[in-house]
Amino acid sequence: MAREIRETPILFGEDARRFLARMQERHPEPPEVRARRLRNYELFKEAYERGMADQRAREEANGGFDPWFKHV
Repeated sequence: MAREIRETPILFGEDARRFLARMQERHPEPPEVRARRLRNYELFKEAYERGMADQRAREEANGGFDPWFKHV
């Protein structure tokens, strides 16, 4: 069995000040990292849409049932 999740600790004093300062800092994403992330997103989106189109075609051909994906 899994152990229960501990409570999030409350920060006080210098730890709290450092945390708040760190949260205020901006870490911009480099353009090449952004381009790679968006390229990967489009790739997976196209693969998903292609897979769903195939599934819909199989369902249409089999009267609403897709034998390739067995829904449990």
